Amino acid sequence: MKTMEDILQIYERLQSRITLDEFKKMVQEKIDLMGGLCDEKTASKLVAHDLGILDMMKIGEISLDQKDVSFMGKVTQVEAPHEFSRDDGSIGRVANTIVSDETGSIRVVLWDELADLVKVNELSAGKILNISGYVKDGYAGIEVNVGRNGSMEFIETDVDVKIKTHKISDIASGMSGINILGKVLNIGEIRRFSRKDGTEGFVSNITLGDETGRIRVVLWNDRTKEKLAPEDVIEITNGYSRENYGRTEIHLDRHGKIEKSSREVSYCEHMTKIADISINESYNVMGTVTEVVEKREFTKGDGSVGKVANIRISDDTDGIQVALWGENADLVDQINIGTQIKIMDGYAKAGWSDSIELNVDWRSEISTKDL
Repeated sequence: MKTMEDILQIYERLQSRITLDEFKKMVQEKIDLMGGLCDEKTASKLVAHDLGILDMMKIGEISLDQKDVSFMGKVTQVEAPHEFSRDDGSIGRVANTIVSDETGSIRVVLWDELADLVKVNELSAGKILNISGYVKDGYAGIEVNVGRNGSMEFIETDVDVKIKTHKISDIASGMSGINILGKVLNIGEIRRFSRKDGTEGFVSNITLGDETGRIRVVLWNDRTKEKLAPEDVIEITNGYSRENYGRTEIHLDRHGKIEKSSREVSYCEHMTKIADISINESYNVMGTVTEVVEKREFTKGDGSVGKVANIRISDDTDGIQVALWGENADLVDQINIGTQIKIMDGYAKAGWSDSIELNVDWRSEISTKDL
């Protein structure tokens, strides 16, 4: 049984060229040619080598340790090419694409003549390619560049390439090519900011949930214009992840996209008992207020005024200090001893005397209703 699984894995890398029956026939011919001196798995590798694509890999296997790679995938996104001037005065062209398979997605950068294929619409989303190029560390993670020393072959096949969809629990800091389906839980306001070059940018955030958890998604510039509402199910393509003050977030800029989906996503809020909280992790907790301390103001490093208030909450396992920052500090004006509170995405840090403190800031949600 294991041998057949191994053979099918090898066949997956060349299914665009021959049928499974043809492959099995070639494997048997190889075994016969070797006089029975090799098994089916070895014969499968020899056949793949004869066909010249044994060294092809899956996108999820690509790493910076490799210099040159070959792989097959489906084009899931194409950006318009642009021109630039080289040091020698000549004009170059470059186009960014996203190519995906069932193990992940990766940015593929096409140069000059290959970039021209995008301009004439010969290369578009949905095309299946065999790609050979060199690996480098791009601004949003690992990317493959295809230029004069690389190659790109269009595959005419009825065999579709499956695209990997991540679950929220799969997301770790430093990932790129993130494709995820989730339900919009809440939407933040759009904020303006000034770039170093003096231009204006925009950023907002949403919280996304699936059956494995919830995560904050940061939307940049044009992505902030998406018309979304709580309970919308959306599909995110080509996000990347970063760690921000201990929390892992998905970021989406002009290289990614959002589409509404008719697929169903189930989300169930997972609540943690206070006794199970450890430092340097995000938690959802419910508890009863047992202590309230008046809020105080302080001066931040940039000269602005901040606010913080401290409360203590308890459940049937333990109690914990909670620091409410910014606008959340105003909640102490509305709560009393005995008030029940629900905190989403509080971040646990080390407090005084090795105790654990739960911080509730602008990335957290806190409510006293519907408990």
